[in-house]
Amino acid sequence: MIAVGSRKFLATLVSVLAAVAVLGVAAWMLMGSNDGGPQADADVRIISPGDVSGVADAPASSLPAATPAPAEIAVYLTGEVVNPGVYQVPAGQRLIDVVNLAGGPTENADLNRVNLAAYVSDAGHYRIPTADESGDGVVATALSTEVLAGSDDGQSAPGGACAVPLDINTATVECLDTLPGIGSVRAQSIVTYREQTGPFVTPDGITAVSGIGDGIYGRIAGMITVASR
Repeated sequence: MIAVGSRKFLATLVSVLAAVAVLGVAAWMLMGSNDGGPQADADVRIISPGDVSGVADAPASSLPAATPAPAEIAVYLTGEVVNPGVYQVPAGQRLIDVVNLAGGPTENADLNRVNLAAYVSDAGHYRIPTADESGDGVVATALSTEVLAGSDDGQSAPGGACAVPLDINTATVECLDTLPGIGSVRAQSIVTYREQTGPFVTPDGITAVSGIGDGIYGRIAGMITVASR
């Protein structure tokens, strides 16, 4: 009877120990899944330096804002200014600003007929008149495309502006009028002269026109030409 009881006791003890061992293994596995091991690392994303997707996925607020470039316009200034030509200026500039960029008005400029406070416009042509020019009202305003159209021989640039240098044998009165020191009266005289005596042979031949001397020619020499025939 004692032997049989001993065998039952040992069997029960082994069963208890086995159950404890199973529970211990299960507890160890459960704790191991939360200890920062491989399972936890599966949620960590490592982005290499060459991975551009990290930049593409970045919020817009974290990216540097682009600075817009200042808007510029092109203004054609002729007539009684020291350096006539096309000037690139910021939008919103006034005529006085462009005149100053061109070296200022000449001593023959008639600024009483010019609204220097006017805002200039893109592709606008502004001419500063001489004191001896005829006509009333403000002259230095954006000239119309019709006035600047010129002839059909290439003496007007794209957009309606007069070509520079001007061919004095083909340029219209309106385009000749844009040259400093010429004005509308002398421009008409140039056209009349070439119609009566024939085309100019050289640019300095323009000094043969009444009212155009060496002084005026010196100011426009770089702005006129005579095309080869």
